[in-house]
Amino acid sequence: MDISELIYGLIVKMRCENEFDEDVYNAIKEKLKAKIVEWKKSGCVPNNEVVAIMSLIEQLVGGNRFFDEETAIRVEDASIEIMEIINELNSDSFQ
Repeated sequence: MDISELIYGLIVKMRCENEFDEDVYNAIKEKLKAKIVEWKKSGCVPNNEVVAIMSLIEQLVGGNRFFDEETAIRVEDASIEIMEIINELNSDSFQ
């Protein structure tokens, strides 16, 4: 499954099922880290992946009013994690 499909799957679970699937989120993070390396080498990011990532960040920041407090905090933290990974595009190294 590509990163866009994973992202949209997570968004659907968050919006329609009121669930933050930690396993799917972790898979997205790992794929995103690999993509960052690939994007830095190629010097370009495919449009469809940019749109998916922006949608993910938007949905994570927006949260879900039906999440309990613990899940809401985790989702907020997830948005920060994704932004930190994306910011690696501007750095000279990536870990």
